[in-house]
Amino acid sequence: MCNRYLGATSLGIGAVTMALCGCMGWAPGRQAYWDAKVKELCEKDGGVTVYERVKLTQSEYQRLGGVRGIVPVPQRSTANPGSPFVADTVMTIIRDWGPEVYRRETSIVRVADGKVLARQVTYGRVGGDFPSPGHPSSYGCREVGLPLDVEKQTFEIIGDSQ
Repeated sequence: MCNRYLGATSLGIGAVTMALCGCMGWAPGRQAYWDAKVKELCEKDGGVTVYERVKLTQSEYQRLGGVRGIVPVPQRSTANPGSPFVADTVMTIIRDWGPEVYRRETSIVRVADGKVLARQVTYGRVGGDFPSPGHPSSYGCREVGLPLDVEKQTFEIIGDSQ
């Protein structure tokens, strides 16, 4: 009799746990589904496209704050008025919760003529884990193996001419 009671209680607790997890947006299959979807989107549309490679002298590179071969390109909204290059980023939410899935497109623009020099597209998934106080997990184009170094691919640092 006692075993039957424990079995029914365990079954009831399991059902309640599953229902609560479902209500809170967590299901193991959902996270795997969205990881596979993000991988597919990354492979189809993600990555860096360079339309024009910019050559910078060493002194221009240093003046722009270059570090380890990368020229930091400020967002248009925070760039100084004299910035020669800015980044425009558009974030599109594909799924807004449980997990969040997004597409982020960043364009590097030359301010002088408004020309888009390069574009980077990335997709990502954040969350969808079992609720916990820790940080949610994430998955994106970087895990798929796509290089996401738009600045490094856009700018080429050459020696100063004497």
